[in-house]
This record gives sequence, structure tokens and C-alpha cells, in this order.
Amino acid sequence: MGKYIIFESVMKVITCENGEKKILTVSRDISDKKQAEEMLIRSEKMSIAGQLAAGIAHEIRNPLTSLRGFIQLLQAGMDNKQEYYKIMMDEIEKINTITSELLFISKPMTDEKNIENVKDMLTDVVTLLKTQAQLFNIELSLVVDHDISIHCDRSQMKQVFINLVKNAIEEMSDGGNIELRISQKENSCVIDVKDEGPGIPKHLLHKLKEPFLQRRNTGQD
Repeated sequence: MGKYIIFESVMKVITCENGEKKILTVSRDISDKKQAEEMLIRSEKMSIAGQLAAGIAHEIRNPLTSLRGFIQLLQAGMDNKQEYYKIMMDEIEKINTITSELLFISKPMTDEKNIENVKDMLTDVVTLLKTQAQLFNIELSLVVDHDISIHCDRSQMKQVFINLVKNAIEEMSDGGNIELRISQKENSCVIDVKDEGPGIPKHLLHKLKEPFLQRRNTGQD
């Protein structure tokens, strides 16, 4: 059986001596290049997961402590069991949400576009990063001016905002506030990520579209 390859092509229109126009196409196999990029992206995502581990552990420990306390009360024969059951289920759901978001980071990149609710996506991002922000004395908040749904790849969009917020947290050494705001301008969805860091140096602004650009002590606005 054959195999699929990824290639890029350059096309140019050339004019022959007799005036006839033809199209010249040059293609090359870039499968290895794409594979290397995917490996680098996966490595970066795993690095993010590792850096979040301390905050995640703290966030999970709190509901686990609550669950342990309620189980002890139930074992002691306390009344109002139905009320305890509801609280316990809520705590379990917190753990499930946090672990799901952590596992999401390590998943391979996808290309599955669907209609997604922006508020839900950013709520997941805030849930994942809020504890890490608190460790740096940073208040992370989400403001929704308009509840909007867009056609996008949920996984890739969430990764973008995880990277933006994480960069902002790392640059705000004196604490402060990070605000994510969802608004609408005409037919477009506008998402602002505002931090109180030092900002991006002017000499790096023209490089922002370069893949895998990294630099310590560079804030993201």
C-alpha cells in the first residue's frame, strides 16, 4: 500500500517565445519538516503540563480533603445524607474538570472545526490556570460582554489562550490582574487578554509570527 505525504508547491506562470503561457510547478516533500514541528509542539505542551503540576496538585487536594471529611461524617451516621451526596458530587466534578483540562494539553493537535461557545472555552482555560495565577499573587478573571459561538478547532483555540495567559503569569513577577474579555465588534468576536506585565520589547514585535519564538522576560498583552 502507498502512503500519504505532505508537500508544498510553488507555481509560476511563464511565457514561451511564441507567446503561449504555461504554468511551471515545483513541489517538494515536507513530511519530515511537519513531523519535526509536531514533535516540537508536543514537547512544548508537555513542558506546560509539567509547570502546571504544582498548582494542579493543590487544586485537586482541596476537593479530596472535603470528600474525605464528608465520608467520615457519613461513616459516623450523620443525617442530611442527600445534602452531603450533592456536595460530594460537586467536588468530584471539580476534580474531573481539572484532570480533563490537564490531559487535554498532552493530546496531539487536531484539525476538527465545529461551532464552539467562546465562553465555555475560556472558562476551561481559567479553571486550568487560576491556581497557578494565585501562586504568583495574580487575579485571573473572565468578563463576558457577549456570549458568542464561533466556528473553530476547540483544542487549538484553547491552546492559544493557555499559552497567552501562561506567558502573562510568568512575566508578572509583582502580581496583579489578568483579564480575559469576550466582546463583539460588528460580525466579529473580539477576545482581549490584558495583563499588567512589562509588555513585548519593540525589537521582537516583528518576530511574533515566527513559529516557536520564545524569550524569557517577555510579557504578552
